[in-house]
Amino acid sequence: MDAVALLAELRALANNVPDFETYSPASRPHAEWLGKTSALLRLWNEYEAVDFNRAANFLGFHITRDSSVTTLLNLLYRAIAELELQVPTLPRQAFGPGAVYDFLKSLRELLASATNEIFIVDPYLDEQIFDSYLSAISRQVSVRLLAREHAVALKPSVQKFVSQTSAAVEVRVSKSIHDRVVFLDGRSCWVLGQSIKDAAKSMPTYLAPLSDDAAQLKKDDYERIWTTATAI
Repeated sequence: MDAVALLAELRALANNVPDFETYSPASRPHAEWLGKTSALLRLWNEYEAVDFNRAANFLGFHITRDSSVTTLLNLLYRAIAELELQVPTLPRQAFGPGAVYDFLKSLRELLASATNEIFIVDPYLDEQIFDSYLSAISRQVSVRLLAREHAVALKPSVQKFVSQTSAAVEVRVSKSIHDRVVFLDGRSCWVLGQSIKDAAKSMPTYLAPLSDDAAQLKKDDYERIWTTATAI
């Protein structure tokens, strides 16, 4: 698994930490979270993963549970921080501060390659998604947009875009999203370092594919969120 995919998966785990106040060795959600986190940390640093597993072994003791959870989370966040320093320097994936046009061109071309469906997850989507990016797609491609903040403001732009292009566009809102992800044709998955509206304006960002196994996990997660999200 490459650094970008590893970072994306660790961030997802950090955003979905189970409640350790209710921990029991027989708890499936806790076991799954601990198992996946341990496996991914081993890819990052096998020695740190040993410390993670050691702390996990003491979760069953109430007197040491708080300190064990602190160790688990500290290791997870340290891995994320170190990977975040690496990701912007990966070749052909980085866009430096001010490289707004380069990012726009890359994402626009990526979206234009879709033949069936585009599913974009971004908490801070705004109307520029239509003029700057989606105007290049085939009219046979359906579009789903999942946002969190100010999504209602997208409605006039959606109506104008659909009226002019006859494209199938659906927008939903959920408070459960944190990542910036693009799914193409139900197969490939691309992770963005920043929200589309701010990408490469003043900070480095990246646009990188996830491995197939990580992409499927990510897609399953967001399909579940989509089913309970609110349509605008």
